[in-house]
Amino acid sequence: MLKYVERVSGNAPQPGGISCMALTHNEANILQGFLDHYRALGVHRFLIVDDNSTDETRDILSGQDDVIVFKPAEGTSYKEHKRFWRSEILDDYCSDNWCVVPDMDEHLVYAGMGERSLSEVATSLDADGYDAVHGTMIDMYQDAPLSEHSYNGGSLAKAFPLFDGPDHYFRLPTPSRFRKKYPAPFYMVIGGMRQRVFLPYKVGNGDLLDRVFRKHADIGGPIWPSKSQELTARFLRAVMRGRVHSSKVFNMTKVPFLKWRRGLYFHGGAHNLSQKVNLSPSKMGLLHFNFASGLSGVERRLLRGQHARGSRFYKTMRDQEAQLQASPVFGGTLEYTGPESLGRLVDALPE
Repeated sequence: MLKYVERVSGNAPQPGGISCMALTHNEANILQGFLDHYRALGVHRFLIVDDNSTDETRDILSGQDDVIVFKPAEGTSYKEHKRFWRSEILDDYCSDNWCVVPDMDEHLVYAGMGERSLSEVATSLDADGYDAVHGTMIDMYQDAPLSEHSYNGGSLAKAFPLFDGPDHYFRLPTPSRFRKKYPAPFYMVIGGMRQRVFLPYKVGNGDLLDRVFRKHADIGGPIWPSKSQELTARFLRAVMRGRVHSSKVFNMTKVPFLKWRRGLYFHGGAHNLSQKVNLSPSKMGLLHFNFASGLSGVERRLLRGQHARGSRFYKTMRDQEAQLQASPVFGGTLEYTGPESLGRLVDALPE
């Protein structure tokens, strides 16, 4: 029996196939694009918690035959209980089955996406003994001041076609104390447009430490280290503490595609798991359309208590007027034309 959520509409799902589990709140403007994107990847059903939306979200969801809609149980809140909303639904509907767990403003992409469905990818991962795939959130943006970013329908990837190239994303081990509770993945990915614009770290001056960092923290390296790589990574984290501190970075790591195991749960969002999993060495990407709702979306997330550390990062973004009034385009900006344009941010999945 469900404790943290209540089913509102939709039929009980048939076994098998790929499920997509997500949470939403007042995201009607991007909702249909989200559903269309994941249907094109071969998702069979959607399990969506509508967290008391006041726009057309509930009406849109309720009219979709492949969507099961839930609402939070009375007395629960997004800030305190979102991990339980996810784990409870996944335990009940997805145990021992592959599922994709994105946020509503994230579109999963991967090498060979146009040729292989998620079901085919899952079959290959099963054959190789893997039960999860790492994903990097990739902040997408326009060549316009962030305060003027807007979305008026159509393809989100065409509306927000720009991203920071792979040279501006790095891997660092998660803090050891945190990793005792959430052991997977070992690395957290940092970087991207929001980090560069709002909380730049002291990397890029070309000194010896900077060169060592870029060599050993490169996004193209393995997402799960060998013993020797683990020691190097921990040393690198220690010496870089004055330049890159975990309390001042956006964690761009997610585990968006996995074979759910009853009893698992995420740390808040789908960033880290409470148990070790056999993580594929491959990497997927999550195109992150954080500014699809403009500054009103930032304000909404603040009011909702969204994101770690009491939404402190969203407060930082909202309060930096000069950065909001400038285009985020810089020398490392690239244009997204498909998964292949992401370079080292994604790589080949098992055949």
